[in-house]
Amino acid sequence: MKFKKLLSVFTAVSLLAGATIPAVSAAEKKIDYTVINPYESVDWDTSDTYKACLHCHTVASDGKVDLPEWLGLYYDAGYDILAVTDHGVINNGWNQDRRTNGIFNGFKKVTKLTDEEYERITTGADRNGRGMTDITGGIECNMAVVSKTHVNGYWTTYGQGVWGKENDYETAPREIEKSGGYSVLNHVGDWVNSNNYPDRSHNPFYINYFANIFTKYKTCLGMEIINNTDNCTRADRELWDELLQVVIPKGRNIWAFADDDSEYRDEVGRSFELFPLAENNEENVKQAMISGSFFAASKFQKNPSRTDEIAGDGLVPLVTDIKIDGNKITVECDKTRGCDTIEWIADGKVIAEDNTGSCSYTLDLNDYQDDLGCYVRFELKSPEHGVTYSQAFELQYEGRVDKEIPESPIPDNFFGRLFWLWYQRLSVTLADTIIEKILGWVGVIPKLPV
Repeated sequence: MKFKKLLSVFTAVSLLAGATIPAVSAAEKKIDYTVINPYESVDWDTSDTYKACLHCHTVASDGKVDLPEWLGLYYDAGYDILAVTDHGVINNGWNQDRRTNGIFNGFKKVTKLTDEEYERITTGADRNGRGMTDITGGIECNMAVVSKTHVNGYWTTYGQGVWGKENDYETAPREIEKSGGYSVLNHVGDWVNSNNYPDRSHNPFYINYFANIFTKYKTCLGMEIINNTDNCTRADRELWDELLQVVIPKGRNIWAFADDDSEYRDEVGRSFELFPLAENNEENVKQAMISGSFFAASKFQKNPSRTDEIAGDGLVPLVTDIKIDGNKITVECDKTRGCDTIEWIADGKVIAEDNTGSCSYTLDLNDYQDDLGCYVRFELKSPEHGVTYSQAFELQYEGRVDKEIPESPIPDNFFGRLFWLWYQRLSVTLADTIIEKILGWVGVIPKLPV
């Protein structure tokens, strides 16, 4: 009898515990993540960080300074890597002749570096051996289109003297890839006009259009998320986040670039890339651009949906180490450079923020697994200095729900091709530009042409 009573009590307690302690749901179980780290190849103990500008202009196109003085400005400003990307003019080396386009550059005379000056700058003979690397095959394609669908090419032979098509970001990446080069889409907000109408960064037409370019052309490495002072690109980071969500599931990433796009002397040093490299040479820069093992950075940040803006001195936060330990990502920063805040971003939303200024930050993915999709990235901020942007870390895990590329309102058929033939006419672009400006002046949000 005593045994039966004890068994009854034990059973009752077990039933009560089962009723009061809920079963662990699938959402509460810890997920095991595989983090694809774009900085995996970086040896943080032996590498140094090199400052780069991959988009600038001289008098060979619409810049206001000739090449020798221009290189001197960047060299004296402490730059380590420079790609001269004149409109429709390929740079085959700073000490090589360039063929200009006459009318486009106002028939200005262009000069090149002497071999002696080339040696001095590229070896850093008067800068303690810290030379400035010449990125060859640099050009900005679609040189004279009103729609400003500009594409930078690197290590390419395509684009010399080619005027380009209106409303066309695709031809240049395709032709650059055929030539064996690599491309980056420049200031897409200029074409989208998302500076004035930021909701367009979330429009299915633009997401579809750019996602298809990135999935078709593997050598199209990424897009500028900041150009110059971030006026025209202020909504482009939102578009970047939209694109990451639909392109990463297709097996590739989109790297973030930030550049001066400079033409005038006072535009030097506004936005740039930071490359952690074992040695600063052209091949190492190329491989880093392909693998995404670099950072975008800027003195400026302007956001369409937030009131806080940054206009610093350019001494942006500097990453000194990134470690992946299971489901944790740890970022170390240079304490002498300052870093007030880190923001972790997934699916275009800030999921975590640390403003302690500790210069050592860890994100435990399991603490935010309900907020995670296929990637996470971070932004390091200092209001006095500027912003440093990481590339996106892809997250692979069981049960990941991926987004599809949205359908375009333009059909992929005969009628769709007719639309593009019409939309790429100069007269249509001019009319569209004028209408948008007039409607903007009177406070009317214009409808998209599609």
